[in-house]
Amino acid sequence: MGSESVKVVVRCRPLNDRETALGSKMVLTMDLQRCQCFIKKPMSADEPPKQFTFDGTYFTDQTTEQMYNESAYPLVEGVTEGYNGTIFAYGQTGSGKSFTMQGVTEPPTQRGVIPRAFEHIFESIQCAENTKFLVRASYLEIYNEEIRDLLGSDTKQRLELKEHPERGVYARDLSMHTVHNVAECETMMERGWRNRAVAYTLMNKDSSRSHSIFSIHLEMCRTGQGIRM
Repeated sequence: MGSESVKVVVRCRPLNDRETALGSKMVLTMDLQRCQCFIKKPMSADEPPKQFTFDGTYFTDQTTEQMYNESAYPLVEGVTEGYNGTIFAYGQTGSGKSFTMQGVTEPPTQRGVIPRAFEHIFESIQCAENTKFLVRASYLEIYNEEIRDLLGSDTKQRLELKEHPERGVYARDLSMHTVHNVAECETMMERGWRNRAVAYTLMNKDSSRSHSIFSIHLEMCRTGQGIRM
């Protein structure tokens, strides 16, 4: 990864059952080659559509696999090379954040960004030569301006934000869990997901009422050819 950069991509989900029952119409179109979105105002044929340009655009028929390969893969690859990386999903309730990040098991092309990143990281570890790795996971939730450890012994305990001259901003006493393979990462993610705050909304009956951050901490140590691992 030659330089630091922030890229913004947008993904459009199809109409859900509620919107279809109400007779809602799609007002957004995309030019995938130019990474542009066009929003047309209903009942205003003479008014030109609003136009927005992004670093990547994904319409309703494009899969999470395609999005990961084009937009997330280079970032995770940079992490395996020692750079920091963050994938930040933003959108209103019911916009598809959990679907994109967590995904579903079937069809395989719609598996989420997070489990794909697990596989990516451990495949890179298996291919690395003369290198030792320590992989740890953490999972926190920000709910009603309070920070909770979703993998801690007491998930109701409120954590404090601190700042360190080298580490930067961090959550004090956030638990870190060593993981050795993809299955252990997925177990951690499922365990934390069950501890999240959820509530019914008009857009999503299982809406998470919080922000959450799943972090993979990767430490690497070079070893000489003559050192046994």
